[in-house]
Amino acid sequence: MLNPGATGHLAEWEGETPSSIIFRSANGAIAEDIHGKTYLDMTSCSGASPLGSNNTVFTTRLAQAMEQETDVLPSPVSEQRQLLAGKMSEMFPDTPRVFFLRTGSCATEAAVRIARYRTGRPVILTAGFHGWHDIFQQPPWSDNPPAKDQHIQDYQYDLGILEQQLARNQGTVAGIFFTPEPSVFPPELLQEISSLARLHGVLLVVDEVLCGLRYAKGGYCRKHGVKPDIITLAKGVAQGVGLSAVAGTADAMAGADRAYLGNTYLRENRAFVAGNLTQEIFEEAKIVERLAERGSALKRQFQTSFERSGIPARVLGSDTMFDILLPSQKHGRAFAHRCLQHGIYTGYPGTYMSNASMNAAFFRVLHAALELALADYRKDEDMTAQVTDASMVDYCAEAFHATEKACLSNRHHWA
Repeated sequence: MLNPGATGHLAEWEGETPSSIIFRSANGAIAEDIHGKTYLDMTSCSGASPLGSNNTVFTTRLAQAMEQETDVLPSPVSEQRQLLAGKMSEMFPDTPRVFFLRTGSCATEAAVRIARYRTGRPVILTAGFHGWHDIFQQPPWSDNPPAKDQHIQDYQYDLGILEQQLARNQGTVAGIFFTPEPSVFPPELLQEISSLARLHGVLLVVDEVLCGLRYAKGGYCRKHGVKPDIITLAKGVAQGVGLSAVAGTADAMAGADRAYLGNTYLRENRAFVAGNLTQEIFEEAKIVERLAERGSALKRQFQTSFERSGIPARVLGSDTMFDILLPSQKHGRAFAHRCLQHGIYTGYPGTYMSNASMNAAFFRVLHAALELALADYRKDEDMTAQVTDASMVDYCAEAFHATEKACLSNRHHWA
């Protein structure tokens, strides 16, 4: 029996009011709360479950494998770990040396430590979300952080600011950190940042925690011809089991040999078994292609419903991960609220991510729920308000902490 007074959740998407949704189970892209209400998951479990929750192929094969495998070992150096490292090196051949951790935040902090040890320099110039650790929870992500690292400087996707920071910190910059946001920023932006990194002799670190295993086979950088020194990976490595990776060139990863990166729970052999099975299923079932196919259908569903309902909105991004833009933050919050009421699990701002389990039955249920949500949204909100450049600037500031200039200078991509 649950204690109604106990709280085990965080106010993630609903801002001032903590979410009252307490989930009990999930299958595919549909989850059920403790009251029996079902929700259609637009987030693919925040990207962690590309196969869909409780995937029977994965769970059956994992159970079978664990009949032969050990759950925990004395050392993280295991056969399953080495097998997975080989798979990851093949997938990301430009960054063949791999070090495993538990979470995306662990991987991004480890990447910074590796870059600093490799170069002997302290400064990291960063743009985008890299997790919850203190070094990344500073301005503009936190107005008044209790712990500040003066050597972490955010350029907010703005090339002008980045060039100023490179000049101001000449000789002390270890690396430039960048999180791709395909809905808003074109690959040319990363290509320009890569050129700046080479020009100034600093490491290029790319945070592919979210996109690396779903955007394209081999990830965002490989798709767009960028050769980073280090990338971070997590979501989709082991189908929701806690496992992340830092992958880098042999030269950049020399920093890992000098940095302390100890982790007790990498002795959990099950995580590596899960990782190997996940990557095998990705290959066998062509999961990246299926994510794009399902994602394309998901995008069409939202775009068609907006158009049919006469609601000003834009659907932006790639098939496997996209964003929905509404006229204002107020409109966006109202849309997300109505979606939650009608069993569509999403937020604003929020990235929509397909999973391989989204089938015809899922889309039929989504169609009906979305029609109800949009009908209620129309009643309450001003339908004369339009999606403008100002809407996009506001969205970029809220979602990605990007400057107005960074947003508008990439207008050719999102407009």
